Amino acid sequence: MVQEPDMRFDIDALFDHMINNLGHDINDEQDWTFSLRSGDLEALKEVAEELANEFMVQLQETVEEVDSDGNRSYGEPLLSIVRRGALRPDQLREIAERIGTIAAQRGLAYDGVSCYDPIDEEEVFGWLQPDDAQWRLRHMTDCGLEENAELPWAFLVVTPDLPCTEAIAAELTKNGFHDHDDYDEPDEEGNLGLCVFVAGRNNEWELSETCKRIMGIVERHGGRLKGVQFYSRDDMNEDAGPNDVD
Repeated sequence: MVQEPDMRFDIDALFDHMINNLGHDINDEQDWTFSLRSGDLEALKEVAEELANEFMVQLQETVEEVDSDGNRSYGEPLLSIVRRGALRPDQLREIAERIGTIAAQRGLAYDGVSCYDPIDEEEVFGWLQPDDAQWRLRHMTDCGLEENAELPWAFLVVTPDLPCTEAIAAELTKNGFHDHDDYDEPDEEGNLGLCVFVAGRNNEWELSETCKRIMGIVERHGGRLKGVQFYSRDDMNEDAGPNDVD
């Protein structure tokens, strides 16, 4: 019996399958994801920092695994290293060998490479409506984020003029929302705005209630809540206006 090749490690077999069975056009961009696992979270963080300028990196500290019987457990932390592009087999092989070498040198487990259609960054990183933000939290939980785990929340507010911005900022502060950036540079439509930062957590009900509180304040003064994201202050460009953070 001929053993099927493991396409996570056999680059030629992966391309053969994609082209001949999936109709992949080699000129189309894909997200090529190389995976590293280890019980040593700090070692994964070091690799992520070293490669962050060349690749998209995502570190999951807890990874939920489900076996064939439906039993759930938590596996070792996972580092995903992503290169987006229309790669040829030799290019992909070169990156795979490099990641494999890094794994061997650091005592990490290299889980091979997988291929996905490019992620719509606007869909993932763009501002979400409150209901969509709650669904995003649910997805994070399904991916292994513990309930009530610390998670930053950011709320983008759009205002028609400076007096509106100042009134909203004052009432937000009065109601405990002290951490916010106020933007006095208008966007293309002439709107101003502000971004409210909250030390949140993975809790759908609390996120919903916070959205309602902020919306009540904002709408009372003629503004509107444009969207929600899971950004900390460090994630945001402090010089951005409401147009820049669309």
